[in-house]
Amino acid sequence: MLRCFVRFFYQVKGDVKVDDAAGGLRGLRATSSPALFAAVRNRYGIECTDSVVDLGGSSSLNLRITNGDTAYVLRVYRPYVTEARLGAISHVRRELAARGAPCAEAIPTRDGQAWITLGDRLVELERYVEHDAVMNSWPRLAAGLPTLGRIHAILREVVVGVSGRQPMFANHIAPDVIVAGAQRGNERIRGWGPTARELRLATNAEKLADLVFAAEQAYVAALPHQLVHGDFWDNNVFFRKGRVVFVADFDFMGERARIDDLALTLYFAGLEHLRDTVSDDQLYRLRKLVDAYEHGLSEPLTKLERAALPVAMARQPLWSIGGWVAALDDEGMARKHAAGTYAEIEWALRLMHQLDRWQAAFA
Repeated sequence: MLRCFVRFFYQVKGDVKVDDAAGGLRGLRATSSPALFAAVRNRYGIECTDSVVDLGGSSSLNLRITNGDTAYVLRVYRPYVTEARLGAISHVRRELAARGAPCAEAIPTRDGQAWITLGDRLVELERYVEHDAVMNSWPRLAAGLPTLGRIHAILREVVVGVSGRQPMFANHIAPDVIVAGAQRGNERIRGWGPTARELRLATNAEKLADLVFAAEQAYVAALPHQLVHGDFWDNNVFFRKGRVVFVADFDFMGERARIDDLALTLYFAGLEHLRDTVSDDQLYRLRKLVDAYEHGLSEPLTKLERAALPVAMARQPLWSIGGWVAALDDEGMARKHAAGTYAEIEWALRLMHQLDRWQAAFA
């Protein structure tokens, strides 16, 4: 079993969650309330029982509610999610479901609306999909990655507006902004009276950004962009009896190179051995995951994409520094997030120092 490296970008200070970002733009994760359940009753005709379960998630509030023998997921988005953004996400899920991908469409309200508005938040309802496992082991990664390839094959042909292509917040940083992003994160680290370990983190993040930026110059201009899922990992991919039955959480959906989406999944899997030099056995396992992903594609990976993939993996921890550390409003939360990124930056530096070996393994 792989350790779970999914971060929840909030913590609790007393009764206040402090994962807001960008000067209050992101908003806080919602909480359940009588007003929410009343709105569901009035607009959907569904009476929530007492068996309400918070399913977790770092962005939206996701509640499992039941009405008789039927279970639903009630999702409340953060304030930054606009109707245009949710409309794009809904369109993508409909297209995927129509073409056989394991995704759910929202249940319409009594008057046929795809969602409701409650205060400054959008709320939607979908069927709960029963499952017995999530994608957090090597066998399930191998079984799940063809589904990511299939999703990418479908999304090559799906067109959405700018709100769908450019998420305001995501676990992603583009190749052309990693140096500037790392600088913003490191300026914040150095401005809060850092410890020696935090200073080392900032130095290592700068080194990593420079190495990745230089290496990607040979690849990024030639990589085609398309819509991708954005967070294909762990409890966003549900299994039943060894088969993928549901892919959830398109909050980080955006337009980028398809290998960036694969790199996120492989990055989390690769962090299983943070303190060790990556063994030949682990590289073989990761290569097999790349091949499994390719089995779902309509167009196979090019030699250029395979060569660029390890560099995209090494870029992943820089969204922590250039994104969340730079943007989280609460300094304590930003410091906590930075501390959790220390070993990952070092892992990525080791990858870059052995890049030829990684590229040979993925070729």
